[in-house]
Amino acid sequence: MTSVVCFDIGGTAIKYGLIQDGTIIDQGKFATDLTNGSLMLSRMGDIIQDYKKAHELDGISISSPGFVDNRSGMIISGNIIDGFNGLNIRDYFQKHYQLDTAIENDANSATIAEHALGNGKGYENMVCMTLGTGVGGGIIINNKLYTGNAKMAGEFGFMFINGIQTDRPEDEILSGYASTRALVESVNKELEEEIDGIEVFDRANRGDALCKQKTSDFFDAIAMGIYNIAYTINPDIVLIGGAVSMQPQLIDEVKKRIEYLTPSFSLNLLDIMKIDRCKFLNDAGLYGAYANFIESRKVEA
Repeated sequence: MTSVVCFDIGGTAIKYGLIQDGTIIDQGKFATDLTNGSLMLSRMGDIIQDYKKAHELDGISISSPGFVDNRSGMIISGNIIDGFNGLNIRDYFQKHYQLDTAIENDANSATIAEHALGNGKGYENMVCMTLGTGVGGGIIINNKLYTGNAKMAGEFGFMFINGIQTDRPEDEILSGYASTRALVESVNKELEEEIDGIEVFDRANRGDALCKQKTSDFFDAIAMGIYNIAYTINPDIVLIGGAVSMQPQLIDEVKKRIEYLTPSFSLNLLDIMKIDRCKFLNDAGLYGAYANFIESRKVEA
C-alpha cells in the first residue's frame, strides 16, 4: 500500500488529503494566508505530523500554482503566497519530516491525474485544458508530461485567438475570452450587477439574450483554442476541466464549433481527436499530486 500526504495550494484555500493506492481516505482544507508563507508551511507540517502518528507514510506531494521545476523541487515564480517563490519546497519538507517529497505545477498535476487515473487513461497523447480564473493546462506526449524549456508548456491562456484589437495585447489572449472569470466579468459589466457563472448559464438556458450571446462567445473562444492545439500538438484527446466543464451543453457546443472551423481540405478533427470533460474536478489537485508522486518514483527507479 502506498500512502501519500497530498496538498493542493490554492489562492483561497490549501486542500490536503491522505491518499492510499489512488483513493482519498481523509481530506480537509484551511484558508490560505497569502501574506505569510512561513505560517502556511507550519500548517502543512502540522497536518503531516498528524497523519504520521496514525499511518505509515511513503511521502508528501504538492500541487502548486506557478512555474515549478519538478526535478529540483524549486518553485521558480508565479506562486501567490509570499515567500514561496524561490523556495525549494521539496528540500524543505524532506529535511523537516524525513519523507520523500514531490512537487508539480497545479495544471500539470491535474493533467497527470487525468492521464493516470481519469478520462485520459489509455491515451498516448493528451491535452488537458483547465478553465477558471484563466486558461491553463498540461500536455502528455508519448505518455510523458511535456513541460518545455522553461516549464511553460501548456499555458494555453497566453495564445492569441482574435488578433490584436487594442493597444493592450495582454487583453487579447485566450484567458481574456475562454476563462470563466472573463465570461462572468463580461456579463456583469453589461448587466451592472454581480452574478456568478452558474447564474450566467441558468439565465442563458432560460433564454436571456445577453447571457445566451456571452456563453456562445465563450464556446467560440474555447473551440478556437482547441482548434489551434489540435493542429499544433495533434493529441488523441483533449479534456476540458474546471467547474464550468460540468455544464451539460459545453462539450457538444465546442464540438459543433470545431466542426465548423475545420477547413474542407483538412481531416475532420473530430474523427481523429476526442473531446471530453475531465473526471476530477475539485479534487483534481490532490489526485494529481498523488499521481505525480507515483510517477516521480518511477523516474527515480
